[in-house]
Amino acid sequence: MNSCLRARGGATAAHRARFTALWSLLLTGLVLALAPGAQAAPAPVPSPTPPESAAGAPFGVQAGLYGLTTLTGGHFGYALKAGARIEDSAVIYNESDEARTFHVYGADVTNAAGGGLAPAQEGQKMAAVGAWLKLDSEATVTVRPKSRATVRFSLAVPDGTPPGSYLGSLVTALRTPAVSGSVNTETRIARLVELTVPGTADLQVSLTELEHRPAGGGEEFTVTVRNTGNVLYTFAGTLNITGGSSARTVPLTPTGIYVIPGGSATLTGRVADLPALGRRAVTATVPGGGAKTVDSNTVRLSFFPWLIAVLTVGGLLALGLILFITRKRRRAWLRRRAEERVALRALRRKLRAENPPADDPHAR
Repeated sequence: MNSCLRARGGATAAHRARFTALWSLLLTGLVLALAPGAQAAPAPVPSPTPPESAAGAPFGVQAGLYGLTTLTGGHFGYALKAGARIEDSAVIYNESDEARTFHVYGADVTNAAGGGLAPAQEGQKMAAVGAWLKLDSEATVTVRPKSRATVRFSLAVPDGTPPGSYLGSLVTALRTPAVSGSVNTETRIARLVELTVPGTADLQVSLTELEHRPAGGGEEFTVTVRNTGNVLYTFAGTLNITGGSSARTVPLTPTGIYVIPGGSATLTGRVADLPALGRRAVTATVPGGGAKTVDSNTVRLSFFPWLIAVLTVGGLLALGLILFITRKRRRAWLRRRAEERVALRALRRKLRAENPPADDPHAR
């Protein structure tokens, strides 16, 4: 076929000398299409393109079959029986202008303290997917500038692994050497490895005691959600407030997060616009699978305007004290006034007796 293509290429050169460029291109295509033994070339397998995360960044990582499977976001998802093994790969893209050395390792995934998921650090003891994921080569990979390298790995599920969902990650880390006494910096990209071991799904959720404290003119509530089942759990919780004229709900945050089997997440909700006088009952609720819900204990709050009451009572006491003090003084003043009037009347009688009027018949 190669000799045929070379012969046709010579004929095309002869045609190029006789005809215009447009006719040459058309005839070349026609000759190649009709050449004896010519066959349609198989459609090329699309190669992975650099991940969006690599744009403007030093590197990026994608699943080896990105775009050819149902994988999304460059992550890995498998359904394997206990004792089964699978092989796969990841592609590391070096978008910088110099060679980069990366550290690649498998890691377990845990729930982060502030919500969400976080891969374990390199060197920590792995107990699940991080221990089952093995690289087919060294953990250190050097990639030339503007190039990519494929890292192959295998995932073997141990015999006797209980059914359920297991979450791990394939971590690619780029460590920047310290400059002028500065500390080392490390940039990591973790691609999730979501493993499902077939079996009976068991969604079990429990809540801790609902706690509260004053915050920002209202009340802040916290509760911890624990996944005691064997499947990944994603949920959105609420606070239900009853009492007063109508019931209302307040969302718990963070929302829509994963809680892995055996993991937990702490949720927070803030209730504002509380009454100055009255009662409220607050309960945390999360979905428990299907149409079920899981409720926490109920916190009952009583509101009374203690400051206003104390000020009112204080004011009344002060007014009573003032009245009491002024009443004693008024009584003393009235007593003095009465004594003065009695003395004045006595003085007038004495004066009249000593100096009777001239026309008084008794004075003669």
